[in-house]
Amino acid sequence: MIRGFARVMLGLFLPFVFLISGCSKPFVYPEDEHSQAEPPRSADWIAMLPEGEIRRQVVLGCTPCHQIGPPVAYRKSVEEWREVIGRMKKIDDDLDLSLIRLETEELAQWLATNAKLPKHGRYVATAPADIKEYPAGAKTGFYHDMAVSAGRAWIADYFGNKLYGVDVDTGAVEGFDLPVNVAPGKPGGAHQIDTTRDGMIWITFTKAEQVIRFDPVKKEFKVYSGFEKGGNVQYFVVDADRYIYEDAEGGIWMTHFSRVMLSRLDPKTGEIKVYRTAQHPYMPEKSVHLYAAVADSRGRLWFTETHGNRFGMLDPRTGEVMVKNMPEPWAGPKRLAIDKDDVLWIPELATGKITVYDTRRDKVVDWLTLPISGDFPYGIRRNRYTGDFWITGSGSDSLYRLDPKTRKFSIYRLPRRGAYTRTVSFADNGDIWTNYASFPNAHTQTPFDSGVVVRLRPQ
Repeated sequence: MIRGFARVMLGLFLPFVFLISGCSKPFVYPEDEHSQAEPPRSADWIAMLPEGEIRRQVVLGCTPCHQIGPPVAYRKSVEEWREVIGRMKKIDDDLDLSLIRLETEELAQWLATNAKLPKHGRYVATAPADIKEYPAGAKTGFYHDMAVSAGRAWIADYFGNKLYGVDVDTGAVEGFDLPVNVAPGKPGGAHQIDTTRDGMIWITFTKAEQVIRFDPVKKEFKVYSGFEKGGNVQYFVVDADRYIYEDAEGGIWMTHFSRVMLSRLDPKTGEIKVYRTAQHPYMPEKSVHLYAAVADSRGRLWFTETHGNRFGMLDPRTGEVMVKNMPEPWAGPKRLAIDKDDVLWIPELATGKITVYDTRRDKVVDWLTLPISGDFPYGIRRNRYTGDFWITGSGSDSLYRLDPKTRKFSIYRLPRRGAYTRTVSFADNGDIWTNYASFPNAHTQTPFDSGVVVRLRPQ
C-alpha cells in the first residue's frame, strides 16, 4: 500500500526552490445544496490550502506531473509526509532532474498542518458537450501529449517507446515502435507530439535527446539526433494557428527543459543550431525550466520559464534576448499561446490566472482568473478554426473555453475525477481533443487498462 501511494504521489514535490513563510486565510466553500452534491476535486483541495508562496510552490512541485488532493493526498501525519518527500527526493536524484531544493522537514510540517480535504466540491455551471473516451496503449504507459492528424488521434508512450494512432470514427488503434536511440528497456522520453501544416507528426524525446518525424500516411519515421546532451529537448515552438512553427527557411524550433536555450533544426539537412537566452540572476540553469515557446508574426520567439518565473523573447535574426518577471512571485508561467495580433496568453500554474501581454505595445493588458478556485492551468491552445482559446483545467477535471473578445469562460467537465490534461488539439469539424496525461497514469480514475484520448464535441 505504501509503495502504491508513493507511485501515485510521484512528482508531488517537483520542483521547489526554497520555502518562504507567510500566508493568508484559505478559501472557504459556501454551504449550499449544489456544492454538497459535488465530489471534492484536486482544485478544491488546493483552494483549502492557505494562500501564499508556500502553497504556490506546493502546486509548482506537484502539478507538473499530476493532480494533488483526491484520491490520495488527504491530511497525513508528519511522519507520512516525511517518508513521501524522501522518496520523491530519491526519484529526483535518480532521474537527474535537479528539481527538489528545499528541506524535507519544513515542508512535511507545513503539509501536515495545512493539507485537508473539504467535505464537498464546489458547484459550477457547465456547458453541454458530447464527450467520448478512446482507450489506447498500455496502462503502464505515460502519454504526455496528443495531436490529431490523418483521421487519427495520436499519443506516444514516454516509457514504452510506442506510438499509437486512434481512428477518430471507429476507435480502432494502430501501434508503432518508435526508433529511439536508447538501450532496451530504457525510456526515450516521448514528450510533445504535434503537427506541421503538411500533417506530419513530430515528437520530442527528452531522454533520447532526439526529435522524430512520422508520416501518418506512409507510416514512415525520420530520426533527428545531435541535440545538446543533458538539455532535455522538450517543446516545439508553435504559431498562432497552433501548428509547429516553421521559419522562412523551413526550420523548426525546440525548447530545452534543462537549459536556457532554444534549438533550431533544419529538417532537410539535419543541422542543429543553438541559441542561448538569459541566465537567471539567482537560480541554477537546470532549475529555471525554460518551458514552452510561441512565434510571433515577425519570427520572434516568446518563451516561459516556469520556475524562473519569467517570460522572454529571442529574436533569431538579431540575437536580441529580453526577459521580464511575471506580475507575481512563483506564478509558474507554463504552456502559452499567441494570437494573430501577437498577444501572448500565459497560463500561471500556481495562481490559476492568465497573464495577457501585448508584445507590440510591450505591456500587460489583462490578467484573468479561472472561474474555479484552486485550479491550475497547464496549457492554453488557440483554436485555429474559431479564434477562441481552450485551457486545461488540470485540477478541476475540466476544459475551459475562453472568448478572447468578451473574456467569458465556458466550463466543460470531463467524465473522470483525476482527469489531468496538458494540451488541447482541434479538428476541422469542431471537435476538441485532449488526453489523460497524469503521471503515473493510474492516478486518473478510469475504467480503462490503457491510456485514454478524449473527444469533446460542444453542443
